[in-house]
Amino acid sequence: MPRLLKIDPRPTTYDSVAEAVFASEDEPGITEDIECDSWRPLTPPAPARLPDVAFVDGVERRDARVSAEGERMPFAGMLVSYAAGAICPARQPPLRHVSVQRRIVLTNGATAETIVLNASNTTIDYLPAHNAEADAESIDRTLKGLRADLEAAVVRSLIVDGAELIVCDGRLPPIRDASAIGLIKTPHQLPLTRDDQLETLTRLRAGQRSPVFIRRRSDRAYYSWFVCLADLGPLDLALSNVALIEMDDEAPRARALAAADITAALLPPYAPTAYRDPRAPQNLMPVGQLERELRRRLGDPEMMRRLMLTTFGRESPTWHP
Repeated sequence: MPRLLKIDPRPTTYDSVAEAVFASEDEPGITEDIECDSWRPLTPPAPARLPDVAFVDGVERRDARVSAEGERMPFAGMLVSYAAGAICPARQPPLRHVSVQRRIVLTNGATAETIVLNASNTTIDYLPAHNAEADAESIDRTLKGLRADLEAAVVRSLIVDGAELIVCDGRLPPIRDASAIGLIKTPHQLPLTRDDQLETLTRLRAGQRSPVFIRRRSDRAYYSWFVCLADLGPLDLALSNVALIEMDDEAPRARALAAADITAALLPPYAPTAYRDPRAPQNLMPVGQLERELRRRLGDPEMMRRLMLTTFGRESPTWHP
């Protein structure tokens, strides 16, 4: 291959496939090739019908820093908002199971009282959330955990609704159900160890996929495969047109192979072009639409800031260890 230097057209605020690396020796990559030993691009046959699909995602926002003072060194804290929901393109209304939650998170196991913001037509409550760690970065970890729990609750609601295929934007939640898959847009560590596997990914075209394999992440195994969402353009980085899919490994193997074929046919039509979304093609259009609606429901950041300053200026919220 020619040695080329390419610029990433995506803003630096987003993750980039340019940062991806092969699996390290202490992080197992592919533990079993269950479809074929020699990798090559696979073009699935057109499915007889496409399933009723739901797309799940969540958003988060750090609204304001706070400081818990009055006992030795002040403790760091944060007012945070997060939301999750689903969009079902074939159902009316398409927007389902949307939930917005707000928390006040302090470090060192401290607990604040509920913060109530009084707007002209509503009240906005920030409920206390527990965080036992001492470092300020732990607040981010707590927020991501709260958001992940909310997204998992949305998935469970969709399962009860009878959704045939649930596409979770990001890693698969800890739910054992064959109807849910995770779509990882930009994996930071590719579960690959062989050159032919990487070559296969660079040769994929829209509607094609890699073979299905099993890989381990943390203490859990997954069926996994790569789907090509769009053909590469002249400015696109290598692998910026593929997504890594993961599925519960307790599903029957035949179910995983069928799901891989379906996703190769189902997902590319939802891929946006670069002028519509800077994360194209991996940030699928229903997901982008859902993100915009969820952020709208978090409220205007400037208005929220004014309400917070008014509330804290009028009263003195308390906390306890």
